[in-house]
Amino acid sequence: MGWKDLLEEKSSLATALDLVGDRWTLMLLSGCYSGVCKFNQIERFLGINRNLLSARLDKLVEAGLLEKRLYNEFPPRYEYHITDISRELRPVIVGLAAWSARHFTKEKAPFTNVHKDCGGVVDILMKCHDCTDTIDSSDIYTRLNPGAGEEAAKLFKRMYANM
Repeated sequence: MGWKDLLEEKSSLATALDLVGDRWTLMLLSGCYSGVCKFNQIERFLGINRNLLSARLDKLVEAGLLEKRLYNEFPPRYEYHITDISRELRPVIVGLAAWSARHFTKEKAPFTNVHKDCGGVVDILMKCHDCTDTIDSSDIYTRLNPGAGEEAAKLFKRMYANM
């Protein structure tokens, strides 16, 4: 099964990665969460090529993760604001950063996500949508959904042949 097949089969993870799975997009969103929202600010913050930045911003606006707002008419200048959809993504990005800090960058990381009220380092927990229990990685399994396509069913069967 190739990448195109995964996208056509509506793989949730492949769809998410196709939208936000490159390094610049996650860093761009991280900056926007912190209030870096003007094109030139983002460009300086990341040191990213203007054409690449413009393409990433357009993709995020088109997908509804950012909202583009004009703040200067002549010359036209825009700010990019976080939407409700991208607010839902923030825990994933914070979790990825916390995981990296725990295992790789440790105290050398230049930034840490902290709780506004007490200053404590933010950690991410998983919970069940239905019963709201906090769960561990070992409490998760993958199931094949009834509407899965033929390719997904074949992949699932190969992945879980020994179970």
